[in-house]
Amino acid sequence: MNLEFRTTQLQAQPYLGIRAKTTIDKLGAIMGPLFGEVYAHIQQGGQKPAGMPFSIYHSMEGDAVELECGMPVAARMDGTARVQAGELPCGTVATVTHMGPYEGLPTTWAALTVWIRSQGLEAAAAPWEVYVTDPGAEADQSKWRTDIFFPVR
Repeated sequence: MNLEFRTTQLQAQPYLGIRAKTTIDKLGAIMGPLFGEVYAHIQQGGQKPAGMPFSIYHSMEGDAVELECGMPVAARMDGTARVQAGELPCGTVATVTHMGPYEGLPTTWAALTVWIRSQGLEAAAAPWEVYVTDPGAEADQSKWRTDIFFPVR
């Protein structure tokens, strides 16, 4: 796969999300239901998602993962104890697009972190993945697009 790395500037983006702790092998199983909960909360609040679902990776140690499954919204919304309001940060991010099955994402992440270091950049906040392609609507995994964003300084 030919990966194209770059930096870009992002504006802050309000979102709603659910934070969870799991292990790498259970990521796929928990993400769908969490996105469903977030989507339902956004609909109950009278809005629609303002973009595709994403996962923020707050920490990864060994197989343990703390992540937040979220969806952007056009305007700030109130959360609950479980579905919390947040904001994706504004500023400089390193970014790359991964095409293909989710199983290949670790290789793309590793290449992005090597590129970040090679550019003299360092992590500034938790990174996230945006799931541009809905796997329920596209059966061909080679067409699945995931954009990765890593805040840097």
